[in-house]
Amino acid sequence: MIPPEELPLSTAYKPPQKSVKVKIEFSDNSGTKYSFNIEGNSKENIAKLIDFAQSISTKDTDVPENQGPIDTNFARVFTLIQDRFRLGSFTSTDILEAYQEEFHNATTLSVVSTYLSRLTQRGLLKRSRHGSGWMYTLPKLQQPAEQNQSMTPNDIVP
Repeated sequence: MIPPEELPLSTAYKPPQKSVKVKIEFSDNSGTKYSFNIEGNSKENIAKLIDFAQSISTKDTDVPENQGPIDTNFARVFTLIQDRFRLGSFTSTDILEAYQEEFHNATTLSVVSTYLSRLTQRGLLKRSRHGSGWMYTLPKLQQPAEQNQSMTPNDIVP
């Protein structure tokens, strides 16, 4: 065996590098979940994957114009409010009854309340305290009549 001090520098012993294990999980704005596992020691490949994950998670999800309306319970609730409760106030119970009558589909009051809360957070509804519950109304649009464009179910993402 040759002592280390007699070895040329180009053949010096290098301890093996540990391989890096990285797991990345994220979801985009449309709710699609992604999961990647990387094993290796290439920092460049890991950086590329992180850049890819950031680009996907920050892109807006545009609905093509030729695609039909989104048929989700969330969109149904918003459409129902626009159609039946445009001019007045309503409660979550009113929406539950109208939903079951319109779509012949059973749902719970907690689901409807969650949708109404999300619509309020997004500025699509106004909410005020009424006794022990909440009253909801559609906000008044302050745009000229020719610019007044109502939102469609395709404009909202659950």
